Amino acid sequence: MKIGDTEFKNEFVMAPVKTGYNEGNGRVTERHLEFYDRRASHLGGVIPEPFYLDRGLRELPTQMGIDSDDKLDGLQELTGVIHQNGSNAIAHLNHPGRMANPKIDGNFFVSSTDKACENGGATPKKMAQEDIKEAKSLFRDAAVRAEKAGFDLIELQFGHGYLVAQFLSPKVNDRDDNYGGSFENRSRFGVEVLREVEEAVEVPVQVRVSGDEMIDGGIKLAETKKFARELVENGAEGIHVSAGTVCTTPPWYFQHMFTPKGETWEMAKSLKDQLSVPVTTVGRINSGKDVDRIKEAEMADFLAIGRGLVADPDFVGKYTGKVEGRIRPCLACSDGCLGGVKSGSGLGCLMNPEVRDFEGMESSEATKDVVVVGGGLAGMSAARTLDERGHKVTLYEKEELGGIFNLAPLPPGKDPLQRGIDYFVEEIRDREIEIIRDEAGEGDLKGYDHAVIATGSRPFFPNIDGLEDYLWAEVLQEENMPEGKKVMVIGGGLVGVETTKALASNENQVILVELLPEVGGNMIGLEKAQLLKSLKNRDNVEIATETDVEKVEGNEVLASSDGKELHWEGVEEFVVVTGMESHNPIDQSELSVPATVIGDAREPAKAEDAIKSGYEAAKEI
Repeated sequence: MKIGDTEFKNEFVMAPVKTGYNEGNGRVTERHLEFYDRRASHLGGVIPEPFYLDRGLRELPTQMGIDSDDKLDGLQELTGVIHQNGSNAIAHLNHPGRMANPKIDGNFFVSSTDKACENGGATPKKMAQEDIKEAKSLFRDAAVRAEKAGFDLIELQFGHGYLVAQFLSPKVNDRDDNYGGSFENRSRFGVEVLREVEEAVEVPVQVRVSGDEMIDGGIKLAETKKFARELVENGAEGIHVSAGTVCTTPPWYFQHMFTPKGETWEMAKSLKDQLSVPVTTVGRINSGKDVDRIKEAEMADFLAIGRGLVADPDFVGKYTGKVEGRIRPCLACSDGCLGGVKSGSGLGCLMNPEVRDFEGMESSEATKDVVVVGGGLAGMSAARTLDERGHKVTLYEKEELGGIFNLAPLPPGKDPLQRGIDYFVEEIRDREIEIIRDEAGEGDLKGYDHAVIATGSRPFFPNIDGLEDYLWAEVLQEENMPEGKKVMVIGGGLVGVETTKALASNENQVILVELLPEVGGNMIGLEKAQLLKSLKNRDNVEIATETDVEKVEGNEVLASSDGKELHWEGVEEFVVVTGMESHNPIDQSELSVPATVIGDAREPAKAEDAIKSGYEAAKEI
């Protein structure tokens, strides 16, 4: 398989995923080298994270750069690591334009327009001819450095709402010169960038485009097809098809679980059917069935897998049968990956705590008999890791494996989370870990070498005068879900917001009450924005923040907000989701064996934290 004259050993490439592993100087770090080394061996190509072309054009303060020759030594180390795994190295070059990060000191903002993104961001300078010339030079110089650093292919980012797309998009480009108006004018800048790069390097150049920006007035598939043909006529030797714009449709840009799977693959097929160069597809390719579907329908020549390879570095090795084991699924939740990068912790993964564990995991020197009490995410993570390290594991769980996380896939759009539960349950089954279907007491733990307490958490219910009949998040279960009723949800965190959406979707009139100034708590911004937007667009949802429910009298509710009294009538059902508290019925002072408390039993937190705590505890035993 080839792109241009570059041969690939197979059709799988790693898509560019931001890592946040830099130390602020733009250089390649050991964390980068270890991360890509772990993932390159079964791939035809690796596209590291997007490189910034100028220090004033960063999307992240921790982004890798290709803006100066002093970065070359590190970049050569990076291509060396990729090459030693038999994979091609592909440099992804991106000018963000108005989407440079406004929170980074020293950043500058230019675009085809002088209007800021609708979702926020800095007001850009509308580019003059000299600015356009400078931007083309940045692409050219970066491509030359990439070739010097040993990259086998250049990928130019012309989609996702970044600079070239800001020229191409009729919604963004409001120019009246020869770079605005007609398609020929709007596509001119991208074609000129491509020509500039093509003339400067000998390695093949491919272009990444958004098949559809998924917004009214934006780039649509018909125009993308036309643009792709023009790019190929001007030297592009491959087209990489994604969707969305970081400005206004980030769920499509990040391929979040809220977007329908497969639409980007269909876009790629539409382009492949009319182009003479290889086409790459991308977007939520996170199971073997996805790969089969794309290959059987001949949707693309190459498959780019991003977060699927974060969740499981051996995704392709397992798919091709070169590595034993079950593919650890990406849930398309963006919690650990996007959430970790934005928080400054660096790329992580809800399902895979090994992403940030650069020390790795080794087999235990001595086999121990370990008991795990509790079969939620933390307990199953610990049991799986203990077994992998060679210990003998017994798991106590009276109820269904998965614990309270079994409720997580029930809200609308969250069904991909079920794959996370299924993965751990199947791992426990296939590893033949003994499960005792009972509640463990202190006496049951005698005779083991170590105990892991993963008994989870329980709902915390505030004392509200007169409120006696209510449900918790189990209202999401089909048998408990009301229909056509007036329901008050007390508590506006993640669970409260998702429960409100589920209730509203089932034709209920919902009042969401939250004591804090805003709902959504510590949800990642991407998911929070989508959920709140969907709620605010409904006429059957009322949101009351900074509101304290004080008393319930039958169907009437009395509350206060900023010193004012509030009153609701006709409330037929109540759902209380005001938080969780640790549940640990095991008295450790009565135990004759050493014990480690993990997950929510130690401190209520997110699913990612639960899985990580189980993994880390198992590593220490």
